[in-house]
Amino acid sequence: MNNSRIATRYAVSLLRLATERGLEQRIYQDMVSLSSAVTGSKDLERLFRSPLIKPDLKIQIVNKIFSSTFDGLTLGFLNLAIRKHRESEMGGMAKAYVRLFENQKGVVRVEIQTASPLDESNRSQLESNLTKAFGQGAAFEYQLNPELLGGYVLQSGDLRVDASIASELQQIRRQFSDNPYLSKI
Repeated sequence: MNNSRIATRYAVSLLRLATERGLEQRIYQDMVSLSSAVTGSKDLERLFRSPLIKPDLKIQIVNKIFSSTFDGLTLGFLNLAIRKHRESEMGGMAKAYVRLFENQKGVVRVEIQTASPLDESNRSQLESNLTKAFGQGAAFEYQLNPELLGGYVLQSGDLRVDASIASELQQIRRQFSDNPYLSKI
């Protein structure tokens, strides 16, 4: 079984249990925090991936790190995943939960890459236009990518709009390389 299926199965189970207990929003916040913690901390990622650290010690470390901020259901879920030797998939489980929760609530995640930070008026205008296109449940995530040179790249699910200068230059480069007036030998 591939890793994304494992992560999704665990996330589905957690979402069902959280929904039964009325804690899905609280667990969502925990999973957003866990996902960013795993992504942002190489030490935490190494802890989850290391076969040398015993599960009991991993559980102690996780409880010490997250017990003050995470709900008991989240901590129980993390402990279960560690006992079942699925801790290497913790980041994937957190991301899968966030995706499932947002789908359940009708939230559409829109990722926007720009070459430089947008000022507040451009950001609000862009968000207003995209909210009209995607509906009320749009959540925006901004990333800086200086390689774009200018413009933006918008990604939402399978939809990708590349309006960057780098993309335009690439298209021009391709057009010049496919010159029909040069004889091909």
